[in-house]
Amino acid sequence: MASHRFSVFVGVASIFLGLKTAPVHAQAPPEVESETARQTQGSPLAEPKDDAAAEALRSLYVPGGLTSTQAVTQIVATSPDLDRTKTLLLDAKGGAMQAMSALVPRLELIGRYSRLSPVDSSGTFVIDNPDNPDESLEVPFDFPSLTQQIASDATLIYSFTNSLAEALPAYRAAKKNKISAAYQIEAERNNVAFAARQAYYEFARAEAGLGVANFALEAAVSQRKETESLVEAGSAARVDLMRVQAQEEAAKVAVERAKFGLQVATRSLQALMHTEELPTLGEDLSEPVAGVPAQPESALKERAFRERPDLRALRAYVEASKHQLRSAIGGKLPDLLIRGSAQYSNPNLRVIPQQDRFAATWEAGAVIRWAPNDTVRAQGRSKQLQAELERAHADVDQLEIAIRVEVAEGYHGMLAARSAMESARLGLNASREGYRVTREQLQAGIVNTTTLLQAQSELIRAQVDVVESAIGLRIAKATLLRAIGEMP
Repeated sequence: MASHRFSVFVGVASIFLGLKTAPVHAQAPPEVESETARQTQGSPLAEPKDDAAAEALRSLYVPGGLTSTQAVTQIVATSPDLDRTKTLLLDAKGGAMQAMSALVPRLELIGRYSRLSPVDSSGTFVIDNPDNPDESLEVPFDFPSLTQQIASDATLIYSFTNSLAEALPAYRAAKKNKISAAYQIEAERNNVAFAARQAYYEFARAEAGLGVANFALEAAVSQRKETESLVEAGSAARVDLMRVQAQEEAAKVAVERAKFGLQVATRSLQALMHTEELPTLGEDLSEPVAGVPAQPESALKERAFRERPDLRALRAYVEASKHQLRSAIGGKLPDLLIRGSAQYSNPNLRVIPQQDRFAATWEAGAVIRWAPNDTVRAQGRSKQLQAELERAHADVDQLEIAIRVEVAEGYHGMLAARSAMESARLGLNASREGYRVTREQLQAGIVNTTTLLQAQSELIRAQVDVVESAIGLRIAKATLLRAIGEMP
């Protein structure tokens, strides 16, 4: 990484400063025009052509280094925020299974062993005497009293009210919640990808900033040495040397700050990528930014309304809330059930007298039941869900307003970024030429070191502007893609 920074410094210094005896004429390499570039030409978002500033940006590039796409891929794959959002889908699937279980008849299977208390099953009963109708006969009996029972029961219950009025809407709500969860995962993926690109370009900005700071320090050191020579020869005042020395100290401070900024940006990118490997800038910032949507703002807005995953998730949640409200309203109705059961037990208590053998019996019936408390509870629940539904509608309206603003910011931000890039390119050329002329004037004794320091400051600002505009252009593209619902 240290050798890369040295090469960055050499490249930036040689290209930005332009102090060679022969003027530097940068020529852009031949480009293969992509289909996207051809489509965007003539649109307000068309790519500007390469110039000398592009060669300066290319000096920051490390072949085989980390690109923003690679960083995004790794950060998305290891993001804990995305993993947490994915649990929403599992939660929704569980809710769908619970609701589906209420749509089918309820089957209960019971195996039972019981100890029974002994009872006196002996006595007499009176019958008519068949030989003499005027007389009665007392007949003694003594039934066995069994004190243990083994039984198995199977009961099937189907509630029309619970299944059709409550469970069916709840199942539909759960299905909508699954759809909403999938869209939320997609939205979170876009957010993570956007944050990843921002982190990567913050690293690129810090890397380039250190190169510019090193260049400024080297220029200040060189200027201090020249000024010392002029002072010794009596061609410059000592106050000029003091100004240059102050400039050199300020450049040293700027280098240390740039190193600190680079360390912070590097650690931030490493933390998001879950790696300890030091990144290098493997993206050529001089390359044209392709893949920018070429539609007008109105078309991009409509596209965002159709495709934004967070908006689609919220709309699916609204539909789920409607079904949940219907389910709660269904809970106010009387419950109509049909029931059937079969028992196989020894002894079977329905067999008289009791016998030490297994016997099978069954029963079937219908039940209608209504509890006022359940109706009141369902009424309260429906009011809560109605409030949630109204809040969800308000959230949809609020998000649509935010999308309008985000699309406008992304679209016009892209236009502004392209203008800033073109302005930075022109400003760099002007600053380089101004610095060269001022330096020659200083050597000829026409101007003093103060004028040269001002020209040098303008050149440094122009260098920073070129880097900032190149990075800003890429962040503006990511902002626009995220605004219309695409992965940045």
